[in-house]
Order: sequence, then structure tokens, then C-alpha cells
Amino acid sequence: MNTFLLIIHLIVCIGLVISILLQSSKGGGLSGAFGGAGGGGAVFGGGGAATFLSKVTTYLGVIFFLTCIGLWYTSRTGDGIPTTAAERLLQEQGPMPLQSGPQPLPPGGVEQATETPAPASTAKDSAK
Repeated sequence: MNTFLLIIHLIVCIGLVISILLQSSKGGGLSGAFGGAGGGGAVFGGGGAATFLSKVTTYLGVIFFLTCIGLWYTSRTGDGIPTTAAERLLQEQGPMPLQSGPQPLPPGGVEQATETPAPASTAKDSAK
């Protein structure tokens, strides 16, 4: 199902790009290149090209969003979605033990935590 939706999605994407590029803009667009200086009047008529291409773009846009939702839904349910190497490794190893993180502050707060304690006496100090 996922492969079928992906193929339809790619075909719709290509059709959408082509239909958008063929529409004439204020500068003439690519549709002027096919019909000469007068526009695409030979094939669709004066206003017919804009109406036809606008409808095609609208329908392809709706199909594009529907295939996006369909691809999301099939990937969410796990239909044919491969796991990555990292996910497989985590599944094989099982849950990892928690590592020790930062320690909480002592009850005295930050001031007590930043005070440097006096160095402990060593055997050298007692010999002097």
C-alpha cells in the first residue's frame, strides 16, 4: 500500500509542477513559449487556458494533500517501514541503564556548594 501511494504521490508531484509552470503569469510564463507571443490561444482559447490549468492545479493539489495524509498514515501504522540500524541495535540490546548525571545541590544552596573545603592534612604536614 505504501509503495502504491508513493508512486501516485510522485506522479502527482510531477504533474503539479508542470501545471504550475504552464500557467501564465504577468510576465507570460512558460505558456507563452509554447503559443508564441499571443499566448496559448491556439489550444485552449484566450481565457480557457487559465481556467483549465487552474482546475488541473486545484485537483492535483487536493490529490497531493490526500496522498501526503495517506503516506503519513501508512508510516504511522508501520506498514512496510524499515527500521534504522540504531533502532535495531537498541531493540537487540534492550533498555540501557541510566548514567549518573549532575548531583543535586547541598541543603545550604549554591554558596555552600561553591566554597572550597580546606585541604585535608597529610602525612607530610604532620611531619613538619
